[in-house]
Amino acid sequence: MSDQQFFKERTESNLLAQILQRYLPFWPLFLVTTAIALGTSWLYLRSQTRIYVASAKVLLKDPQKNGGDSKVLDALNIFSEKKIVENEIIVLRSSSIMEEVVDSLNLYVSVYNKGKVRVEELYGTNCPVFFRAVDKSKIKYGGRYYFSVDWKAGTVTINKQTIPFNSTVNIAGCDYQVIPEPSYNRSLSGKNYYAEFLDIPSAAAGLIGDLKASATSNTSTVIELKLETPVPQKGTDVLNKLFEVYNDNAVA
Repeated sequence: MSDQQFFKERTESNLLAQILQRYLPFWPLFLVTTAIALGTSWLYLRSQTRIYVASAKVLLKDPQKNGGDSKVLDALNIFSEKKIVENEIIVLRSSSIMEEVVDSLNLYVSVYNKGKVRVEELYGTNCPVFFRAVDKSKIKYGGRYYFSVDWKAGTVTINKQTIPFNSTVNIAGCDYQVIPEPSYNRSLSGKNYYAEFLDIPSAAAGLIGDLKASATSNTSTVIELKLETPVPQKGTDVLNKLFEVYNDNAVA
């Protein structure tokens, strides 16, 4: 071993020993801070609402084109197709279309469970009861109302009223029928339910804000729709109903 290698290894050994002597006495502090950081990260991730993306695609056809068009004319028609796509994106994200979706799916009332860490939106078979407006022309913004369900008695207590299943409760001047979900797990306890009553335009605006629409390419007439939602089934239902309403309006 040369003198240069000896002094190099000696220096590295001394440096490592100095680092250990300086920081080793503080190992309990490192352990505690690491545990706190991991615990805080776990609580933060658990408190965040999981967001899913429901996606679908729709193919547009130019009604002005016919089977006799040549490939050259099709190539020159790129800008026309792009304009058609832009117009249809505006239609798909329009308030009138989305309001029909909200009306059809009764999305003007959303039900939630407020847990100790996170608020969970309840939908479909995961929702204990549904609120359906008797006269949708009277729907107004009603705000948030906490409620409880007595499955044995078959009643719901909301807005200081205890009403039987399938009867009505008045919220902001509109009567809503309270319908229980037969598939809901009635053995669950400790739930803190509340319902948010919105008007149809506000509910539609919320969905439009979460809806993204774009062409798959600059020369394509395929539109891809993506809806961000905490409830995957709700996103699927909204997109399916959106295409249904869109096609009905196109036919009309």
